[in-house]
Amino acid sequence: MQRAAAEWLAGSGERPEWTASFVQKVNRSYVCYGSMVLLPSTAFDEIDRKGDSANTSNLKLHDLYKLIAKHLKITHIAVTRPIPLEDEDDGVENIIRAPTNFTPLSGDFGPSTARLPPSESDFEAAYWVTAKQNGINQIWAPKWTMFSRGNISEKARLMTLRSVLSAVEEGQANSTGCTAIDLYAGIGYFTFSYLKAGVTKVLGWDLNPWSTEGLMRGAKANKWPAVKVSSDDRLADVLERDVRLLVFNEDNRLAEGRIDEARSSLPPIRHVNCGLLPTSRGSWPIAVHALDTDLGGWIHVHENFAVEEIRSKAEEVRREIQRLAGQRAGYDFRDGSVKLEYVNKLKSFAPGVMHCVIDIYVPPRSTHA
Repeated sequence: MQRAAAEWLAGSGERPEWTASFVQKVNRSYVCYGSMVLLPSTAFDEIDRKGDSANTSNLKLHDLYKLIAKHLKITHIAVTRPIPLEDEDDGVENIIRAPTNFTPLSGDFGPSTARLPPSESDFEAAYWVTAKQNGINQIWAPKWTMFSRGNISEKARLMTLRSVLSAVEEGQANSTGCTAIDLYAGIGYFTFSYLKAGVTKVLGWDLNPWSTEGLMRGAKANKWPAVKVSSDDRLADVLERDVRLLVFNEDNRLAEGRIDEARSSLPPIRHVNCGLLPTSRGSWPIAVHALDTDLGGWIHVHENFAVEEIRSKAEEVRREIQRLAGQRAGYDFRDGSVKLEYVNKLKSFAPGVMHCVIDIYVPPRSTHA
């Protein structure tokens, strides 16, 4: 990137006054994924402050984009911005976490519109990126799907987490295998970590059809047999096939019924991932319902907490999971039997706010029956 910027600056022609600041920020904060490079939005904020329009600045930067493509050996350039929690036009919650602020700068990112739900031809016409993290391929269409690079350490943690590995080992020893549930699967952030760790089967839910398509493509790239389950499919029939990943492009509020239908044909469900921010609270009852009552298991809860309240808020999560578990089992767990095993302070979400992952252990029902 520095070579591209230096060659551009050395070229003839007068440069706008925002040039130095722009180049400095781009050199410091660009990110490459496969054939795409993402430039930081902060670099373009400076252009806006100087009163340059997007079209004008793009014309002035066109030569730089060509040099970036040449030196970084990429084909696509875009601006990365945070995923908005609400639609900017009508204030409706951006529940599928669509990257509505994504701004292509150079390269063909595919059609600007797509059907809802998208068709196979929409998928084929889109631009797809492949990135490898922790030895796992992840595939997504950046115009239609978010990608969170900040979760890389949590992906790695799950793959080596003692509770995950023990569930795998117990399943192998008992010849039952084990199952994990990912209630917000996305393109496979944590779904793939479970599969890489050796979990027998993973069931993943996501509302965004572009995410579930990326999930299927990623599973294929990693050589994990997968199937996208339709509303017409009988799960018993699907589970007779040699697949490790079942993908559901639907609201995870349907997961309880799906799990009940499949439970007798599934290995015991030992882990459930609840990975939605700013809070995953709506999925906790589903997670508790999913866990195998004879063996118990773990729920991994993603939440945003004020830094000074992390410990107390994590304990509130534990108490609520215990309350839900007691309701399901038909008796009261003794206080503290549902355990808060670990709080992973994953990354800063905003000033004074931390994205945390809380590992909660729910014991088997028979322990205190």
